[in-house]
Amino acid sequence: MKIGRLDKRVSHLARGVAVDAWNHSVVSYTNRGTYWAEVQYKRGTEKQEGRQTVGVDQVHFVLRYNGSITNEDRLLYDGEYYDVHSVEVMGRNEAIRITTTKRDNAEA
Repeated sequence: MKIGRLDKRVSHLARGVAVDAWNHSVVSYTNRGTYWAEVQYKRGTEKQEGRQTVGVDQVHFVLRYNGSITNEDRLLYDGEYYDVHSVEVMGRNEAIRITTTKRDNAEA
């Protein structure tokens, strides 16, 4: 990993589940920190979901090692939300590569 390539700011949003007054589960995301990252755009596709064409972009983020990011979390980069699909440790806990997808119709 080359430290000079970590030139973008990325926020880690951890998933949390709470119960509301009607005993329903409510999912929320809490900002757990902002980190320097390298952004690698991989590929984009379109598919049909419920009579709607949805664009899906796969993006990799490389950060210094952080053991708190999981598959249930999200990243916020450049005003867009990215769903985490996998977290791969690189080297000897030197860095992590996070595989994410961004949908063009994602909700906050």
